[in-house]
Amino acid sequence: MALEKRLNPYFQLQENLSIELDNLGISEKIKLELIEEIPSRWEKLGDLVLLPESTFTSNEWKKILLISKNKIWAIFCSILHVSKIGRQKRIHSGPMRKSQVELLHGQDGIVLHKENSVFFEFDATKVMFSSGNVSERIRVSQFDCSDEIILDLYAGIGYYTLPLLVHTKVKLLHACEINPDSIAELKKNVIHNKVSDKCIIHEGDNLSTVPHLEIFGKVNRVMLGLLPSSEKSWRLAIQSLDSKGGMLHLHGNASAKKENEWAQSVIERLKEISNDSKREFKFELIHIEKVKSYAPKVNHLVLDIKVFN
Repeated sequence: MALEKRLNPYFQLQENLSIELDNLGISEKIKLELIEEIPSRWEKLGDLVLLPESTFTSNEWKKILLISKNKIWAIFCSILHVSKIGRQKRIHSGPMRKSQVELLHGQDGIVLHKENSVFFEFDATKVMFSSGNVSERIRVSQFDCSDEIILDLYAGIGYYTLPLLVHTKVKLLHACEINPDSIAELKKNVIHNKVSDKCIIHEGDNLSTVPHLEIFGKVNRVMLGLLPSSEKSWRLAIQSLDSKGGMLHLHGNASAKKENEWAQSVIERLKEISNDSKREFKFELIHIEKVKSYAPKVNHLVLDIKVFN
C-alpha cells in the first residue's frame, strides 16, 4: 500500500504540496484544510491538465497562489507530466458551445490531443472538448460507412467528423460549423489527420448553408451532435437525406429512466416533420446509446435511427 501511494499522482500531489506549505510557514491546522482541497480527479488533454471548477477557490488557497503560484503549478506539472494547467468552467449552451476554461499556468491553452489514432488540436480556452464523449467517438469510428456521403451538422473541431474520416470508408463528409474558433481548429485537424481530401467544411448556420449544397437530398448519414438538443435541425436532416433514406445519429438529453419514452417522442416528431416535408419516410429506432451523465438525473443519449421508405 505504501508503494501504491508513492506511485499515485494524487498522493504525490498531497505530499509535495504539503512540503511547499510547510516551507511557506503555514500552520498545521490551515495546512490540513488546504490539503483537503487538492483535487483527486482531473482531465488530461495533451500537455494540459484541467482541474475541477471548484479547485483552489477558497480564500486561503487564493492567498497561497498569490504568494507561491509558480511553485504550486510547477509541482502539478512535474507530477502530472504536463506544461499547462487550467480550471474547468461551465460550457456555454447553444450552437457555439464555447469553452470557459480558465488558464492558470502556461503560455496558452493550445493542445494536441491524440485519441484512438485521431489527432485533435484546439485551444481549450476557446472551444470545448469533452473527454466523457470518448466512448461515442470510438463507437462512431466503428460504423460501416463504405462509399457514403455524410453530413455532420455540428462538426465543432471534428469530434465525430475526424473519427469517421480516419477510421471508416466514407466517400465524402460535409462538416458544418458556425463557431469561427472551432472552424479554425477543424481546418487544422483535417490536415493533421491527412483527411482533407474527403472533407468539405461549410462555415455558418447550417440552416442557411446546407439547402444550397449539391448534396442536399442525397446524403446517406446525418450526425446531429448538439446538446442539449438539435431539434431545430431535425427538418433539415430529414430533407438532406437521399430519397431512399439513410441513418440519423441524434444526440439529446433525457431524464434518467425515461430514455425510451424520450426516444419514442423523438421518433413521433420525426414522422410529423417527414410527412409535413412531403418526404413520408418511415423511422426505426435501431439503438439507444448512453454516452454519459449530463446533469443530475439527466443523461446524454444518442439515438441511431434508420430512415427508409
